[in-house]
Amino acid sequence: MKNIVSQKSKVESRKPLSLLSFSVTVFILLAAGGLNSCMYDLDNGNIDPNVTTTANPTALYSKCYACLILEGMDGASDFKTDDAGKSTFLRNLFNANELSTDEAICWWTDGGLGDYGINRPTPSSDAIRYLYYRMIINVSYCNHYLELPEAQDDKTKLAEVRLIRAYLYYQLLDLFGNPPFITAISNEMPRQAHTFNSKYDANKSYSRAELMALGREYLFGWIESELKTAEADLMEAEPRTDTDVNYGRVDKAAAWLLLSRLYLNAGTYLNDDGQNNPYWREALDYAEQVINSPYRLFDESLQDSESKMWDFTPYDMLFCGNNGSNGASVEAVFPLLQDGKVTRAWGGTMFFIAAMWNSDMLTAYGMYAGTSSIGWAGMRARPQLAEKFTTTPANFVGKSAEDNRLMLEVNAATRDDRAIFWGEGHTLSCIPNDGQGFFHGLAVPKWSNQYTTDATPHDAGEVDTDFFLLRAAEAYLNAAEAALHQGDAAKAKTYVDAVRKRAHAAVRDSYTLDDVLDERSREFYFECLRRPDLIRNNKFGGLNVSYGWEGKGGNESYTGAPFDKYLNVYPIPSTEMMANTNLIQNDGYTEIEK
Repeated sequence: MKNIVSQKSKVESRKPLSLLSFSVTVFILLAAGGLNSCMYDLDNGNIDPNVTTTANPTALYSKCYACLILEGMDGASDFKTDDAGKSTFLRNLFNANELSTDEAICWWTDGGLGDYGINRPTPSSDAIRYLYYRMIINVSYCNHYLELPEAQDDKTKLAEVRLIRAYLYYQLLDLFGNPPFITAISNEMPRQAHTFNSKYDANKSYSRAELMALGREYLFGWIESELKTAEADLMEAEPRTDTDVNYGRVDKAAAWLLLSRLYLNAGTYLNDDGQNNPYWREALDYAEQVINSPYRLFDESLQDSESKMWDFTPYDMLFCGNNGSNGASVEAVFPLLQDGKVTRAWGGTMFFIAAMWNSDMLTAYGMYAGTSSIGWAGMRARPQLAEKFTTTPANFVGKSAEDNRLMLEVNAATRDDRAIFWGEGHTLSCIPNDGQGFFHGLAVPKWSNQYTTDATPHDAGEVDTDFFLLRAAEAYLNAAEAALHQGDAAKAKTYVDAVRKRAHAAVRDSYTLDDVLDERSREFYFECLRRPDLIRNNKFGGLNVSYGWEGKGGNESYTGAPFDKYLNVYPIPSTEMMANTNLIQNDGYTEIEK
């Protein structure tokens, strides 16, 4: 098993990863077909950004997808770490967007994970460096593919990689605000996003906050343009299963959903105030394009009789080992593929099972995890997440996930299939960095490798569960929030009701913005969305923010304490600051920490 506690690795070279001028070496025989076969080829080959030979466009295309969930080639990381699993995009996105919020906490404290939990990120953090380097190197892979002469004839694949690059820059915008920006392989030192803004004058002096605003504005416009350009050449919106050759490839619905998300958060990026947003109408329009497409919520009407017999709910089936074939992928606008035989990863869906389970636990439908790779036992729920489902969260303590589900089902007013908490042997409270381990805080067996049929997973230890990076459910709740801001409470109710009905939760007469925020937590907890949701609703950073959670800001009280608003974005890593003199550290942070 990988060492999942030590986080001591250091990047040996101080050359910025964003500077890497590279070609791709591929020692593999490529098969014809879609992404499934390409990812198999990729898993058995070698892509090394430090070696220059003739690039293989098919392998590099596959790499642009694979780098969202895999470490690198054959289990090795694409950049230097002491543990390849720590280098993965999905695992680092979870750390940044969940551990810093009212949803999740981790008792591993080294390498900067403890800093996330108390909202005290530092430029010297290993965890933040891994997050930053992973996205920068992924952008470089995309840049390289988009430049290849051999790739220019396939406009659809070019559009897909263009969308993936725009998604990565969206995350860089959201997490770092004013990151380096580069769209081509180059030996020149990258410049920060603000320098590309036409309003920027190199002869003038600016505060760091002003530079952040310029950088955010530029990136917002660039991402918007890239997504709209990519949309024209993407495949038509159509959900697929894992037997379809194009399963895992993005289509027009992915562009629509990302545009909706970008517009939903426009107030944060353009005005540093999530509620001061000139783009609510656009957020609604693009969300409704997804809602009106063939993608849909996977609900009971689409569920097969066998899964019902085994007590799976539709929500459970989104997170099972056969979620690519059990019908749930009708909701998967952008699935990241996992297969226990050919696409293994320590930081993909394996992380969402192994890090959230121990060997004593069962699912909410009474089954084991479906993999022997459990027992990392690090991540738990903060009490405020449990409060989203009940006014008496202490009642979850001492019960299995199945018993907790049954407890809520007794009353139609409290039923909610999404409440997946294991309380046997666990407390409700979980103070950050208290050293008490996995049993402080409710466990969350939301993901498993179990099949909803009697089929056996492909491997006893590795997992088959795909990670649905973009789900149609997000479109419904984006639309509801935007509709409320547009004054259309009836439309908002329609969309929230649809999401709640899928979970067999009682609908309400009406919903407020706070209700929608809570609904997003119930629907998407641990899915890497919470931090930007809180920021957009002005409930994250800011000394005047009244909303709190246990351990917030490092305060051990049940509701924590406010922290400065500059912590809404993360610092650029010290290693990158030392390597590139073009960069200016984000407002509020020390320029360089050693």
